[in-house]
Amino acid sequence: MKYFKYIASFLFCSQCFAQSTPSELAEMSFDELFFIDSSPSASTSPWTLGYAYKFAEYKGYLDGDSSLSNDEVLWEPGNEPRTSDNFPVVPTVITQEVHTVSLAYEISPQWQVSLLVPYIRQETDHISIVGNYETFVIETDGLGDITTQATYRWNTGSAETWAIGFGLRLPTGSIDEEGDTPRAPGDQELPYTMQLGSGTYDFPLDVMYKLSGKHQITLGASANIRTGTNDRGYRLGNNYKLTSQYSTAISQRVDVFGGLSLVYSDSIHGQDDALLIDSPFPYPASITNPDLYGGKKVNLNIGLLWEATNDFYLKLDINKPVYQYLNGPQPKENWTGAFSLTKKL
Repeated sequence: MKYFKYIASFLFCSQCFAQSTPSELAEMSFDELFFIDSSPSASTSPWTLGYAYKFAEYKGYLDGDSSLSNDEVLWEPGNEPRTSDNFPVVPTVITQEVHTVSLAYEISPQWQVSLLVPYIRQETDHISIVGNYETFVIETDGLGDITTQATYRWNTGSAETWAIGFGLRLPTGSIDEEGDTPRAPGDQELPYTMQLGSGTYDFPLDVMYKLSGKHQITLGASANIRTGTNDRGYRLGNNYKLTSQYSTAISQRVDVFGGLSLVYSDSIHGQDDALLIDSPFPYPASITNPDLYGGKKVNLNIGLLWEATNDFYLKLDINKPVYQYLNGPQPKENWTGAFSLTKKL
């Protein structure tokens, strides 16, 4: 292919975690940017426009690496004592969607800056022991956290490329979303998984090494470092990831790829007191307990990249966790899929 597929083929493994917030899913957006090679046949425009759609599903539970059924997590009064590991409300399926529009500007063959704007939609199905709430669904949607990013790349050999990225994620996504839950009559503050942003200024960092050729190898490391405490009294956990990926061309315009990533996420620091109930066990659901976030995960991802024209790309990517160890009991990630388009203007 005439274009270098830097970040599109690098670090695209899911950055969302079991029992994750949608702002973590939106962090993948940086990976959609294509760093365009200065090939004479490439467009001379410094502008690149991108669109990405991502979908994640969480279903079933893990405590550590042990599977739990929904019934094992749901507290049954009269049949068992209430503990810190069972709850009167249990999410059964969590789905998160992110639509991201990105605009990148190539300052020079080495430097590129970008702006990423995500729109988030999510839905959670629940079961509970509370009357009139035996089953219920909560939905939220809206603008997520906007990211500004700068990337620098350099060649250390005819086939070797390094790239580093650093940016600022702005707290533009709402952390005050409300809905009708069994916690009290009317609308109340929703759990962390239903909020649209982090509420803090966060700093994404990325490093990549790529060996190009007929058979391409990519190695990467990334982190998202969060700062301060938001207006609700908490800070989401930092995220860290190591990535390896292999790709090869199966035709003049189509690459296929596969890889593994090791992902680690901290638990939430602090808590939103509005999510608690007046009880010896103050957390009505696992998704309201900040300590039950984070963990370790190994992802397998496969996909393809199609160069439709010299300045237009389409990418499909599917991620499946092959191992998860969670600070449970937590909803476990089932799979994550992504579809992206990139056009040189």
